[in-house]
Amino acid sequence: MKIPKYIQKNNAYIALSGNEVINQSKAVYKNNLLIFSDKEEVFVYLDNYSKDELNIVIEEKANVKLFLISYNSRETKIKMNVDIKREGLLKLYSNFISRRKTIIHIDRTFNLDYYSSLILLNNLTYNGQLELNEDIFLNDELSNLDIDLLNVGSQDDDIHVIQHVYHKAKKTYSQINNWLISHGNAKLDYYVNGTIEKGNELSNCQQLNKGIILSDNGEIKVKPTLFIDEYNVKASHGAAIGQIDENQLFYLLSRGLSEVEARSLIISGYINPFVNKIKNKSLESQLKRKISSLI
Repeated sequence: MKIPKYIQKNNAYIALSGNEVINQSKAVYKNNLLIFSDKEEVFVYLDNYSKDELNIVIEEKANVKLFLISYNSRETKIKMNVDIKREGLLKLYSNFISRRKTIIHIDRTFNLDYYSSLILLNNLTYNGQLELNEDIFLNDELSNLDIDLLNVGSQDDDIHVIQHVYHKAKKTYSQINNWLISHGNAKLDYYVNGTIEKGNELSNCQQLNKGIILSDNGEIKVKPTLFIDEYNVKASHGAAIGQIDENQLFYLLSRGLSEVEARSLIISGYINPFVNKIKNKSLESQLKRKISSLI
């Protein structure tokens, strides 16, 4: 297994490939189970990891930041189950990278206990076909979720994403922000769902989906759905899909920018809120270079 140098430079990392495991962190690893019980920032590197379900446990009151980097050179299926215990906090940045045009299937389940938090950053700049299915269960009071997802598709990329948040207790909170860009013949297909079951009052479920189509053959489809069975809650959803704002483009052109420069500036403003949340200079630079090569 060849681990990228930018990961090896970090004090804490975990690398998994088939039966090979390298654990340079304080986390405990055994039988496809990672247990984090302290405050720690760790890179998790998956090299064509498709063996068994990877289970991650964030112990009570643990504060963990994970950078999950998955490299794939063949069709890969990743299954993950993440449990965040009472008052635990997980900040998870995910980047799925293909060495060549290929197919990846990702199924992830998150379970949150009392007053626990999940901050999820999904970077989808995958070359090929990607299927992502995420189920998040807010199982106890005051559990909360924030998702930011950036999907930049180009060429013939085919991306299918299903997100479903289940509010299974009172006073739970969720927010999903999806930022989508389609270039070339890329097809982006999204189902964004939120459920608040009866009796789980004072919960709050928010969804926002925005998309820019940069080519005639690009396609973005978003179906936001709320399943609400309780009155005393807050819930909203929406989707805004279109091309670059012509008024913005005209204004920048009138200031002396070329059309290429103007489009690039508008797109930078669109993606920067996501990039700035990564809080890792190496990964931020990588993402910006990747997006520049795609569009």
